Amino acid sequence: MSSKLIYEVECELDPDIVADYDAWLPGHVRDVLACAGFLGATIGVLETPAGERQRRSIRYQLENAAALDQYLESKATQLRTETAERFGGRVHCKRRVIKPRVELVPAALEPPRCLNCGAPVTGRHCAECGQAGDVHVLSMREVAGDITHSLLHLDSRVWRTLKLLVLRPGELTREFIAGRHQAYLPPFRLYLAVSILFFALSALLPHGEFAEVNDEGETVVAPVTLKLPGNAPEAAPAGSAPDRAAAELGEDVRKELAKAGVDPAVISKMTPGLGSSCDIDLTLPLIGPIGEPLSRACEKITADGGARLFERFTDTAPRLMFVFLPLMAAVALLFYRHPRRFYAEHLVLFLHNHAFMFVLLTATGTLNAVATIQLPLIGVLNLLNFLLFAYLPYYVFGSMRVVYGEDRLKTATKFTALAAIYFVLLSATMLAGLVYTALVLP
Repeated sequence: MSSKLIYEVECELDPDIVADYDAWLPGHVRDVLACAGFLGATIGVLETPAGERQRRSIRYQLENAAALDQYLESKATQLRTETAERFGGRVHCKRRVIKPRVELVPAALEPPRCLNCGAPVTGRHCAECGQAGDVHVLSMREVAGDITHSLLHLDSRVWRTLKLLVLRPGELTREFIAGRHQAYLPPFRLYLAVSILFFALSALLPHGEFAEVNDEGETVVAPVTLKLPGNAPEAAPAGSAPDRAAAELGEDVRKELAKAGVDPAVISKMTPGLGSSCDIDLTLPLIGPIGEPLSRACEKITADGGARLFERFTDTAPRLMFVFLPLMAAVALLFYRHPRRFYAEHLVLFLHNHAFMFVLLTATGTLNAVATIQLPLIGVLNLLNFLLFAYLPYYVFGSMRVVYGEDRLKTATKFTALAAIYFVLLSATMLAGLVYTALVLP
């Protein structure tokens, strides 16, 4: 049995004060609810036959009878006097107390339970875990509609995120730091999706004019011949694919240097060995615990001209970035100590800037593939590629200014220092990844 009770006040109004009374009533109810023991109130409009005075019903819910007694003794007289002074005898009120004996809730009105966490769901989504209240097995029509809406709807989170990422450097990071997350893709998910798209597209697009197919039918992107300690392999046959690719490369380099007016003797010194297979001399002794494994790896690389190494390293490179980005965020933490910035803020900025870089590389890779087609004015695409790459430093600089709010000189100084550290760390990370990839070649 509940100890709560309902205190109901029913008022009849003269026609000329209805509008004024309705405007005044909510404030009066709030004054009553300010008293101890009042839990809530409901204002209702009672139906009245034509020609009769309109009626209003106010139902207050109280904790117990003691709370009502305290109100009647301390506050009720004052509030009733204020009402009488404002409306006089044009308001007639009846009051009654309703004591509930049993509280029943129809089964149909009980809130459903979340299928994910079991919490009551009172709206469209669960307040505990965020899952939608209407969960069912989707039809193919619903799946297709969801995909279409996500990818093609111009106001979807995907396009809204990409638009802000590409057109307004640093704004997406600032939005995330400010706590406005719902309208945009999370930083890590955005970076992951864009990087996967870039690496997948890189595998599909042609590798360039110097890519060759060896005798086993494998694509060789960078044909190499390795000279190992005490076991130098024989030179590649003159007519082999690596030899032809290197010869073409050497001839092109010489032509370009000659056009630039470089002395032929200097050209000969600058381009030794170009015109035959590309050699990497590793005749220095390989010492340490990786000496012997690295020698075996070099023999494997020599066997196929580096095809497997390129393929495996392409798979490894995206994973290396998950090591590299946290390192750079830690470095940035040292440059922005006053005012203090959280590590996560730097990490989000690097994730967003690298997501933009992958968008840029995807665009330039596509343009490079189109540029291989012999079409009129195809040189415009090369110019566009150059402009896109030139925009990248400006984009990063602009994002730093927007996120950190410093002047141009401070930002330029930190940008230069961070760029130098960036390339050193990136080179070390990629070199370590390359060595690791070579050591684990099958």
